[in-house]
Amino acid sequence: MSLTRMVFGIMTMGAVILLAWGPVAAQAPPGEKQSIPGGGVTVDVTFLKDRGDGPAFKVVLDTHSVNLDGYRFDEIVRLRDGRGGELSPTGVQGAEGSGHHREATVRFAWPEPRPKSLELVVKGVAGVPERLFQWTLE
Repeated sequence: MSLTRMVFGIMTMGAVILLAWGPVAAQAPPGEKQSIPGGGVTVDVTFLKDRGDGPAFKVVLDTHSVNLDGYRFDEIVRLRDGRGGELSPTGVQGAEGSGHHREATVRFAWPEPRPKSLELVVKGVAGVPERLFQWTLE
């Protein structure tokens, strides 16, 4: 068996395991990057802290094998409001990159009432239904 086939097989098994488990979550303090790999794509998110009217996040999609051009940050990124709802971004800024590396700053309005923690969800990237990023606010 070639090394390429073996690596592909391992990656495929990992994607199947992730899909079987459902959402994958990470947690870190504000300002620190959180990373969740899956389906051959790593999603990195950094909470850029409160930027006045709402939270902002740097979202990075990175891979060596998947074309990322079809993913729109305004469609795949949501903020959970702590009451079961999800908010769409109020804006996406600085979107750049193509092919195997894309990034942008994604901004939201604060949910009402203002939560004690934040959950950012990246949906449907490379076959992973949800990647959940969490922060506790001070």
